Amino acid sequence: MRRAYKYLPKKPNWFPPILKFLKSAHIYTGIALLIIGFIHGYFALGTIKLHTGLILWMGILFAFLGFLFKNKFGKKWIVYHRTLGFILIGLFFLHYFFPWLIK
Repeated sequence: MRRAYKYLPKKPNWFPPILKFLKSAHIYTGIALLIIGFIHGYFALGTIKLHTGLILWMGILFAFLGFLFKNKFGKKWIVYHRTLGFILIGLFFLHYFFPWLIK
């Protein structure tokens, strides 16, 4: 969203506070997504096994680990984080529409 805002010809003054809030909430929503995703998978299957949801959850875990080690990676971590974000969107749709693709 920050990149889209940068290219707007007329910048609305209500947008920066929203970006500031989303930036601070991003970490907590990522942690919540990890926890809720794990609980969802465990309750849905009754166990943890190879499934499109597990692959999606592992991708989210890798994105979070990239954040944790961002000081070690330097500025390259954000490219990794954003690229993985786009991959996660694809994995989400794969899991949503074809959950039993892997049996």
